[in-house]
Amino acid sequence: MAVRLLLATSDAATAEGWAQVVAEAEQLHLSGVGRNLDEIQGLLLTDQDSEVLIVDEHLDGRGLELARLLAAANPLLGVVILVDHAGPEQALVAMEVGARAVVSRAASLAESVARLEGVALWVASARAVIGQDTVGRAGRTIAVAGAKGGVGASVIALLAARTLVGTKSVGLVDFDLQAGDLAPFLGVQARRSVVDLVDIATDMPGRVLRETTYEVQGLRLLSAPSHGERAEAMTVRAARAVASALRYQFDVSVIDVGSHLTEVSAAMIEDADQVVLVTTADMPALRSAKRTLAMWERLVVRSPGTVQVVLNRMRKNSEITRQLASRVVEVPVAGVAIPDGGVEFERLMNTASLLEGSTAVSKAVAALVPPLVQPATERSVDEAVEEIDAARRQRQKKHRRSRREKGQAIVETPVVVMVGLLMFFFAFQGLALGMSHLFAREAARESARIVAIEGYAPAGIQHSEQVAHDRIPGGWDTDTHVAVSEADKTVTVDIAVPAVLPWTGWRASATVPATGR
Repeated sequence: MAVRLLLATSDAATAEGWAQVVAEAEQLHLSGVGRNLDEIQGLLLTDQDSEVLIVDEHLDGRGLELARLLAAANPLLGVVILVDHAGPEQALVAMEVGARAVVSRAASLAESVARLEGVALWVASARAVIGQDTVGRAGRTIAVAGAKGGVGASVIALLAARTLVGTKSVGLVDFDLQAGDLAPFLGVQARRSVVDLVDIATDMPGRVLRETTYEVQGLRLLSAPSHGERAEAMTVRAARAVASALRYQFDVSVIDVGSHLTEVSAAMIEDADQVVLVTTADMPALRSAKRTLAMWERLVVRSPGTVQVVLNRMRKNSEITRQLASRVVEVPVAGVAIPDGGVEFERLMNTASLLEGSTAVSKAVAALVPPLVQPATERSVDEAVEEIDAARRQRQKKHRRSRREKGQAIVETPVVVMVGLLMFFFAFQGLALGMSHLFAREAARESARIVAIEGYAPAGIQHSEQVAHDRIPGGWDTDTHVAVSEADKTVTVDIAVPAVLPWTGWRASATVPATGR
């Protein structure tokens, strides 16, 4: 049976080349070519029997981003990236975006057919295990994060999952790998965890995913490891694969990512359809929420406008209102606030009975959930791509600013160095001038003492001049004049100041009175 292909490329030569490949290979059938985003969406809606989608990496200049979105929205479709040169680096990038393989433009016919048949075989196996015949089914993922520890993000995630039980198949995933506590909340002694899926994440059958989860009152729990140090075994690639598997295993997957940003939690936040940031109605938590949103935006993990901020443990007499909280975190806060549960809610938590009781907290969470679980088709690929474009433009803007700052630094550095050198030379020249005055005065004082003892006879004057020269250090005694005046009864020593700056020509002199015999 021929492998049914869809091709996504805006290059006419590429489309024609693949049409020739398909014509020569009986094992391949080209169902359609999408030259832009609208055509690709239309092909995916009308032709759900195709097994492989080949995405040109140069498609609209954002082929990899489109491949990531299409792979996430169609988890049972084999996405293959068409690259200029196929190698380990390209294969790794393809896996990061959720593709199954890469194929080179220069690949031989036999190599291309073998690669596509391998992907088609995986698709057939996955569809058989899952038991569905279409590629359009893609569940929603909701990531719940805490602004800081202790704000109740895990409880909100648990109650949100409970709200959906009965109407949808629900997965509850604890990706707070070091400090996850969903299993204790449910009274589950977890022997298996999400970390156990790392080794098989790239080829995970639904049976293994079901065996790793625990069924608790209608929902399936995928627990965090009991020992926090095992979190180091989880990789970004495995985390994305687990999230992709959850999409076609459950209608809705609620993922608790904790309050600390790691590479794994960042991947979950980035790929989730909805993100909820839980905070409490106090200024420290609200400031933490603001810093968290700003950090996500700087790291291009999530735009603040796509995050639903939820106030937890609200009291009637609370000084922090929803409007004030919105001004503090600088994004709108959800209209539904979660009240403080009080003693009854605390009792349910302590007895691992949160799913059994009906409290004001669970009712508030139930009112919060419906907007978060709208069908995935309502969020168009166009909107998602626009978000990616906005993130790319932001990265490019930062890169250009960095280049401007770097160029400015290159221009300014010689000027700064020159000014620094001049300041150093002037300081050194001033120090030399001060020392020259000290040496001149000391030499004049010693010469005057000799004159006072030996008198103004030629021998005494000669001796005093010699003493003056001896008192001056060698570096300063290059151009020194000693003058003994019998009329004024004084000795004057004049020294040439060592020149660091050659144009100065400064001299230092000192005159000391002398009394002769």
